[in-house]
Amino acid sequence: MTMALPLTKPLVGSLRDLEFRLGVKRVEIYELINSRPSLYQPFEKTKKLHPYPGALRRQAATRPAKKRKIDNPVSQLKDIQRRILKSILSEVELPSFMFGAVSGKTLLGHADVHVANQASALVHMDISSYYPNVTCFHVYFVWSVVLGCPPPVAKILTELTTFEWHLPQGAPTSPAIANILLASIYAPVCLASERAGLTITTWVDDLIFSGPSAWKIMETVRATLAANGFKVAPQKREILGPKAEKLITGVRLGRFHPRAPHKKMHDLRAAIHRLATGRVDPDDIDKYRKNLSARIAHIASINAGDVTLLKRQAARSGVSLK
Repeated sequence: MTMALPLTKPLVGSLRDLEFRLGVKRVEIYELINSRPSLYQPFEKTKKLHPYPGALRRQAATRPAKKRKIDNPVSQLKDIQRRILKSILSEVELPSFMFGAVSGKTLLGHADVHVANQASALVHMDISSYYPNVTCFHVYFVWSVVLGCPPPVAKILTELTTFEWHLPQGAPTSPAIANILLASIYAPVCLASERAGLTITTWVDDLIFSGPSAWKIMETVRATLAANGFKVAPQKREILGPKAEKLITGVRLGRFHPRAPHKKMHDLRAAIHRLATGRVDPDDIDKYRKNLSARIAHIASINAGDVTLLKRQAARSGVSLK
């Protein structure tokens, strides 16, 4: 870790300091807090359909849609939360193993850390329903104990960054608070991983471990989370051996570099073939080409060599990827 938690100096020392940082008088803050129940407009967000237009997309549309609840703070509260993030939470230096919702960190960089262990074991664990299970007591702990704010300040900041007793989905402050909370309880996992010679990273609630005998860390992770009111999502737990394809936040670990996942490459090759053989509905061709170009551009952001392979296939098939 690159910082010691809790902090030795309060991040916000007084109500006057809070007013200065947010550019808002405390009377306005109290008025906002008093109207807090009406400052959220929850809705359910449907997961995306199959990415390719045409028959496969229509087929996906017939299946029951998976939805996720978004708590959705209204613009007035969201503006205050952005100020909290920018003027307060952004000052917290997070551990180097944290990548999700951290400025300057990327999906590609997250995977690259583990490339050296591509031929070793990899364990993926996920905290079950992390945001809904981060309670207002957890959030107050972050503000008061971890970040050292005096009780009146910690209470106000907790009220401004929670909804219905939990960390809200869709609030600008939630990812940072989630990261700080996890960093504050993760010491047993860090210590056990260091002793075992493992590489560890997190992407908010996704926990990754790679190296020899990586599976041995799992009980320490489970116990650490349980001691703080969290559970591991059993359906998202993965243990991958040396020869298995290893995906980390959508990026495959190659022998020397991050690579595009095999399935994405297979799907793109199939998409190029459908276009080359005239199997795309004429009404869908323009959307199909745009979608294909966008997905290939995503592959280019992971590994330019993988895009070269796709372009060669397209050239042989007489398909333009422009």
